[in-house]
Amino acid sequence: MATKGMIVYSFAWRKKGHSPCNVRLGRAAKRIIKKQGKDVEIVVFAQRTTAAVLKELGVERHVTEKKPGYEGSEEPTHQAMELFRARGITEVVPVANPFLHLFKCIQLVRQAGFKTPSFWKLAKMIGWIGFDKKSEQPGTRGPIMLIFYTVRQMLFGYRPPVEQSEP
Repeated sequence: MATKGMIVYSFAWRKKGHSPCNVRLGRAAKRIIKKQGKDVEIVVFAQRTTAAVLKELGVERHVTEKKPGYEGSEEPTHQAMELFRARGITEVVPVANPFLHLFKCIQLVRQAGFKTPSFWKLAKMIGWIGFDKKSEQPGTRGPIMLIFYTVRQMLFGYRPPVEQSEP
């Protein structure tokens, strides 16, 4: 039996209740797991808000441990890679919002030395995730805000304040 890893990243955190984006990410992860078939074991690692959705959907998962500061996508990737290496996993399926975020997550996973499906294949498997106007994170409220956030991050190394990191 083949074993693959999966990282389910969060997108758009709300202080109360689930963001619709994270619900769609959780559903996408569950759908992708089912399509892998019984010959493939999937070890799922998720950020806390998507992990809560996955729990409600009945999906077994490992959860990102909260560390000080804003964790972004880097910290869950780092923690997942440790787990996957310990289990001998070489292929990882990142599940993230295909609008800009998925590209970054694929790069983080590949830079850590793991194989991933192509961006286009992943985007098709994940589907539309969208944005959340009620998110605590301004960069996830709409496409213009995400582009602005991404440019600030790429050019200036911008990191949001810790208050915008999921608890």
